Amino acid sequence: MKSSDEYFFSNCIFAKEVGHYRLLPITDKKAKQNMRHKKINLQYFAVGILFLLFSSCASTKYVPDGSYLLDEVKIDVKENVSDEGDLTQYLRQRPNFKAFGLFRIYMGVYNLSGRDTSKKINRKLKSIGEPPVIYDPYLTFQSEKELQKKMKQKGYMDANVTSDVEFKKKKAKVTYTITPNQPYTIGEIKNNFNIDHRIDSLMKERGGWANSKLKTDNLFDIDILDDERERIAEYLRRRGYYNFSREYISFMADSSVGNHKIDLSIQLKPLTKSIDNRYTENIEYKPYKIRHINITTYNGSSTDASNVQSLDTLEYNQDITIFSNGKPLLRPSILEEDLRITPHSLYNEFIVERTYSRYNSLGILRSSSIRFSEVGEDSDELDCDISLFSGKPQSISFDVEGTNSNGDLGFALNLGYAHKNIFRGSEVLNINARYAQESYSGLSNILKKYVLDIGGEVSINFPRFLFPFVSKNFKRRIDANTEFKILYNYQIRPNTYERTTISTGMKYLWNHRRFYRYTLDFIDLNYIQISTDPSFDSIYSASKYSVLRESYSDHFIMSSKFTITYDDQSINKNSNQHYYRVSLETAGNTLFAINSLFGGKKNNEGQYEIGKIPYSQYIKGEVDYTYNQYLDAKNRLVYHVGFGIAYPYGNGSVVPFERRFFGGGANGVRGWSVRTLGPGSYFSDHYDDFVKQSGDLKLLLNLEYRTKLFWKIEAAAFVDAGNIWTIKNYESQPEGQFKFTEFYKQIALAYGLGLRIDFSYFLIRFDMGAKAYNPARIPSERWRFKGINWKDDFALHFAIGYPF
Repeated sequence: MKSSDEYFFSNCIFAKEVGHYRLLPITDKKAKQNMRHKKINLQYFAVGILFLLFSSCASTKYVPDGSYLLDEVKIDVKENVSDEGDLTQYLRQRPNFKAFGLFRIYMGVYNLSGRDTSKKINRKLKSIGEPPVIYDPYLTFQSEKELQKKMKQKGYMDANVTSDVEFKKKKAKVTYTITPNQPYTIGEIKNNFNIDHRIDSLMKERGGWANSKLKTDNLFDIDILDDERERIAEYLRRRGYYNFSREYISFMADSSVGNHKIDLSIQLKPLTKSIDNRYTENIEYKPYKIRHINITTYNGSSTDASNVQSLDTLEYNQDITIFSNGKPLLRPSILEEDLRITPHSLYNEFIVERTYSRYNSLGILRSSSIRFSEVGEDSDELDCDISLFSGKPQSISFDVEGTNSNGDLGFALNLGYAHKNIFRGSEVLNINARYAQESYSGLSNILKKYVLDIGGEVSINFPRFLFPFVSKNFKRRIDANTEFKILYNYQIRPNTYERTTISTGMKYLWNHRRFYRYTLDFIDLNYIQISTDPSFDSIYSASKYSVLRESYSDHFIMSSKFTITYDDQSINKNSNQHYYRVSLETAGNTLFAINSLFGGKKNNEGQYEIGKIPYSQYIKGEVDYTYNQYLDAKNRLVYHVGFGIAYPYGNGSVVPFERRFFGGGANGVRGWSVRTLGPGSYFSDHYDDFVKQSGDLKLLLNLEYRTKLFWKIEAAAFVDAGNIWTIKNYESQPEGQFKFTEFYKQIALAYGLGLRIDFSYFLIRFDMGAKAYNPARIPSERWRFKGINWKDDFALHFAIGYPF
């Protein structure tokens, strides 16, 4: 279904369609009048932007006489420094923020205000904006000291930091010069944990000293020393040493060995115990075991965990007791199955984190808490108390959408129901239904001729691994969820087709370590029944469309897919971040093997069938990688590479349309609307040529600069490149086949600007892309820097979330 509003610009209309925009020529007189008004508004908008930028350049309005605006700060490191990081964070004074490194937008807003603070508009502009940063020589001196301190922490003990200030027209430019000189490196490393023989023995085992972050001849880096202390503490907390802290570990450094070497001795601090409040004696650290586990579930809004005696009690076994206020929220077997902490085992911080993860993954739970308490002063046992708080088990959602696509009015109704504890095992049942209708040729036909889309989906997610003949220990190790689904969809497109899709599947989802996520679509069955209109048949009846017509004939897909995702974007925001996804999908192999082994019959096209319906056979792989580079607190540079390939074989001569790749759109090469780019140099006279504008191979390259402006507003500048191609030479897609000697000439190039509104829990994105190189044009017109027109060379995209 199309969902759109309309926007006038120059000599065309922006028509929003499913997250992207296209441009349509204006013929209506009234529309042209509206366009002129919009053009005037845009001119005012442009003047306002230029005035704001000019205000940011006229930056000394609020700089007092005798003072200087801190215009620029540079850090010049005279020699290569290993892992210097972002040194600007150690400066005590930095210039005003510049969007894209060019415009002081905040200060520009501040400069728009007048000096009369009694006026509300002046106070508002000053609160939104940022006052000019006035150069302070004392803060420059402090910045020198902080930079020198940081260099020493990195091992450059003899580093020298100086500053130079250039004054010009009430502006100051400060340059910090860092001369690192020869660094100190680590010499001999001694491990002195012999005051506690048990810890000393543990550290000598696999994973102890062998995984140390300290290596001979590495820089004497204080940050690495702190990381090593935390690594050792974590190592011991995973082996019974409850509450063991990095503070129990110290370093002795000896720099007297000369030659810029420092010998290190890693020491375990002695643990003392008071005797009769008169004197102390050294004792060994104790590894703790789990004695008893109490699990308390709180239904509804009850969160009082203080009075356990008033709760109902179920003795699950002699080592686990379950409390609840009323009927237990979850079946006891489920609570025990997701419990990774086991009685009589050593305390293990990693196991505690896994228990948190399992309980927090249960949809019915709002939050969880795990606490430990020592059984006695001289005891080496711990009692574990787990509190689980439920959320609302059921919810209903209903929403109405209004659509307007180039004058074609429509609406959509969506109804959803969710039960997060359908079988008292936190199984999540989702039932969704959708009815959408859109007029096909104007308001007068809204009840006569329309696009119809009716669908429904039922899914149920079990928070455990369901598979026969699998041991309980294996299920505990894999920590997987199992999901079953069934989907129905019916579409009518006048003059094109009627399509019915029935789909069912089963998949597994699980996490590994901290940032890895795996998805196995164990089986995904799709039956597509299509009845085409005679007018559609008249267009695609030619022999050259015979292959593409397979996508518009009844077909069956039985596929499996495995996906690995790595995502560390949830960690420290002030660092570089990585994301990659690798997936492999196959279809039809099992059916083809059965048909081949048992002598199945083929149809006239040489295909095996199931119930007189041919099934697809193909293999498809995709790789996506994103590197999110941290520049400073308000600026990031993001690189993205995407590659995919699909190949039909055996029972399939073409990859099904719904499994093929497409070019353009809000997450692709943004100078093109969705499904309007490629394949290769293929050129289409029709906008709605999506059948032929699909391919079997995808290449996508993106570079995006993101900068925070004010409030929740972000801006972006981007460059996109890529295209799609076909693997085989299809007559209906001329110039679309991938060839090593030609493909680089067919890589489309686009550039543009974006505006984003970040509400933390979701982000709204507007991107305007322009074509720079269009491979579908004749060679002399492919570069689009001259003769640009709005209709062909621009695309406006609306989407939710970042593109990558």
